[in-house]
Formats: sequence, structure tokens, C-alpha cells
Amino acid sequence: MNTTLKGDIFEKRVFDLINDLLKNEEYFLSGKNSKIFSKQKYYSEQRKDYIICDISIESYMPNSENYSFVNIIECKYLNKNVGVEDIEEFDSKLTQIGRHNSKGIIATNKGFAKNTINIAKSLKIGLLKIKSDNQLDWINYRKENTNSIDFENDETEPFLALIGNKTYNNIADLILDLGIIDIYKHKEKYLKIPYVTEERIEEIVDRMLAYDIHDNSTLNTEKVCKFIEEKYFAIFNFSELENNVLGKIEFNPLKIHVNSELEENRFRFTLCHEIGHLILHSKILKDKIEKKEDDDFTLSINYNVSEINNKRLEIQANIFASNLLIPTKPFMFEVSKFFIKENIHKNYLYLDKQPVNQILVHNLLNQLSLKFKASKESIKMKLISKGLLKDTTYFSFKKLLNDLR
Repeated sequence: MNTTLKGDIFEKRVFDLINDLLKNEEYFLSGKNSKIFSKQKYYSEQRKDYIICDISIESYMPNSENYSFVNIIECKYLNKNVGVEDIEEFDSKLTQIGRHNSKGIIATNKGFAKNTINIAKSLKIGLLKIKSDNQLDWINYRKENTNSIDFENDETEPFLALIGNKTYNNIADLILDLGIIDIYKHKEKYLKIPYVTEERIEEIVDRMLAYDIHDNSTLNTEKVCKFIEEKYFAIFNFSELENNVLGKIEFNPLKIHVNSELEENRFRFTLCHEIGHLILHSKILKDKIEKKEDDDFTLSINYNVSEINNKRLEIQANIFASNLLIPTKPFMFEVSKFFIKENIHKNYLYLDKQPVNQILVHNLLNQLSLKFKASKESIKMKLISKGLLKDTTYFSFKKLLNDLR
């Protein structure tokens, strides 16, 4: 197969993948307000001729005949990494098409050299690697955030696009400013939820532990609510909620609701889950959706859906809640005491169908649940994540975490 044919096949493959994302409303542009093209022509005043683009997506304002934004995707099927010269040539095309209302992305089968990534970052060009299994590996550029002073602030923030003189760090801001939508209505999957490691979430919670919110390692819900009220000016409401809602967070004004009819451990976990959304996600969610509601499904420890942003949103909040309820250092201390008492030398428990193993795990879960006033499910998740429990009867929590990368 010659190189040209391979390139055409790759281009068609990229087109189909992006088209599917648009149809399923999983791309950063709204599918219902956009059109995707192959080999669309755009006039260059500099050339006095047309530039033919591999793939382009035009987004339109309601009732408008002309697009307000165009996403240009150039496909590179190569046997080596994309080079700097490819980026510079593509940047020239974007400039001629009109940089003020365009976003450029280079898609390749191979990869990108370090210098390529650096110059793409400076030119605000997106990079996309198409893996052999058709998974899309977006190369995220990051810049130092010198204003990181809060729990939820990471050391870096993602770059998405530059329109005029404004930099966009998330999909919601871009689409809202383009006027394609007014506000998200419970469509969390449209938002870009960044991957955050379990260790990073634990670090964020550890910063909170410096404040007086625990009594002898057990979370004091009154203290944590007072802390959140003072730091984030949030309002708490504990009352019976309708439509099977267990908890929710509203953003204007900032208000956290938890169903007062919940059993104590369930109430505590739900409260911490909503605080997790506040600290981890409010900068992404506020102004984009009116409220975020949670039910038995989203609050499940083994919450699992195919849509990656919903999955990240809920599992990150669950991991946050687990760490807030069950601080790692005292947790490890309690487990160590149990292992010494029961003469366990292999540093983990094994849960299968054998009664002796079941009894050991049952006793440990009971002890830790009473100590931390947390559900046995959240205790089990913590044990598994720390490698202290190997459960053949349980879902693969580690696999679930790896799926979020």
C-alpha cells in the first residue's frame, strides 16, 4: 500500500472518529450546531486562492448562515514523530484562514517530538494521537499557575484554545463565549473534567486536615460545614430531597444540599461527596450548569459509565469523600494494629469464599467503620486502593482508576 493511500485511509479514520464524537455530543463543539467536512476549501487572501483542509468543523450561531468558529484538523500519517516544520506550516495555513475564529489540531498515528510540543504550545495548536485501538490521546499543554493558593488549585492548568486575545482553559468557556449555547443544563459530559490522580486528591484532603475538622481522627460534620461556610461562603441545607436525590450542589448562590432522611454513614459520605464536587470541580461547573445532583447511582462506590467526564466527575468526588472521612495516616495505624493483633504477616487480607478470610475482613470492616463512622463500602474501597485487601468477589477498583487516565 503506497503512502498516499495510507494517508487517505488514516484521514477517513480520523474523520469518522471525530464525527462520532460530534454526533454523541462528546466533542468540544456542539454537534447540533456544527457541520463536519472533508476537503473543505477556505479562501486565503495571501494566496489569492483556496486552502483545502483535511477535516474542518464549522460551528454556527442560531439562525446564522455563516459559521462563527471553525476547527481545522490536519492529519499526518507518518513513520516518525511530527516535526517542528509540520507545526509551522500548519500555523501558516491557520493564519491565512483566519486565526481570530479558528482552532487548529494536528492528528497523527505516531507521536510528537518534545520541540514539536513546545512550539505547538506557543502557537496554541492542539495535538492529537490516534492509537491503534482508535482511542484518542489528546496532548494537553500546561502552563504554570502562579496564583495557586487554594485546595483545588493544581500546579498547572490545561490549554484549549486562543480566540482573539482570550485564552480558554476548558470547553465550557469556549462554547459559551462563542454563543453556541447559553448554559449547560445538567450536561456534565460536555465539560472537560481533567484526570486527577488518587494521590493528588489525597494531597488536597491532607491540606484540609491541618484545620480542626476531625475529633480523634473521626470527621466532625459540624466543624467541616463551618469550615466550608467560612472559606467558600457556601450555605448548607439538610432536608428531605425529592426525586430520589441524595445530595446536590447549586452554584448561584453556592449551596450544598444533603437529604436529611439518610442513614448516618450514608449522610456523612454524601456530604463529603458534595464537598468534593465543590473543592475539585466548582471552578469547572459553576456558570456552566445550574446544579449538580447525585443519587444512588452517582454516589455508588463502583459508579461506572462509558462517558469519561461523568465517570471522572463522580469517582473523583467519591475518592475525595473517602479520604475526608477516613484520613490515611490514622487509617493505616488502625489497620496495622489489627494486623498485629491477628498475627497477619503478609500485609494484606484476602477475601474469597473461605469462611476464615471472610471473618477476618468482616471484623476489620466493622472495627474501622465504627472508628471512622464510615460505611463498610467506603472502608473496603480504601483498603483496596492501599493494597491492604485483595478481594476476588469485588469489582476491580484499580482497573476503574486506570480507566480514568
